[in-house]
Amino acid sequence: MPFKAGSLTESKKALRREYLDRILTTPVEVRRAEQAACERRFSELAGLDRSRVVCVYVSAFPEELDTWPLLRTVLAQGKRLVCPRVDRAARRLVLHGVDDLDLDLVAGAMGIPEPRADRPVVEPEAIDWLLAPGLAFDGEGYRLGRGGGYYDRLIPLLAPGALAWALCFESQWATALPRALHDVPLDGVASASRILGDW
Repeated sequence: MPFKAGSLTESKKALRREYLDRILTTPVEVRRAEQAACERRFSELAGLDRSRVVCVYVSAFPEELDTWPLLRTVLAQGKRLVCPRVDRAARRLVLHGVDDLDLDLVAGAMGIPEPRADRPVVEPEAIDWLLAPGLAFDGEGYRLGRGGGYYDRLIPLLAPGALAWALCFESQWATALPRALHDVPLDGVASASRILGDW
């Protein structure tokens, strides 16, 4: 779907409002069932089984899929869990190893739980599998984030062959999303009933 360059920012802002509303107006019981299905699907996502260093964002907003069960799964599988911390001054995500969810995560930017600054830093090139957040996703792997561009800058820095995935609610699927040259597609997106390319 073509988008005029001059209206790209406006298009994304409007879509953020639209998808935020779509998620939050989905009945709670429906979202709860989709959450449970996504938790079951998580361990089956391509590449996760052979990964050793896994980066997963920490959910904090009511419209987000709850990633806390996924964080616990990564630790239970014996993988190295890495979570992002926002460095607003440098406009980047700093990655830190997390061993204990209760001890190693504290309230950070916008109230989002993030690793304590004294946790060991993990360089992006050490990550071989990543779960990215987003408000909407299309069938080509493009995501609509919150506008900071943090993951678009992070994903190209991951280890060669690393995979970047997302899990989402059914209401977050889009036919096509506006994109800029710097927007980076994910390797896969999955929901309770769909997977990237399975329409």
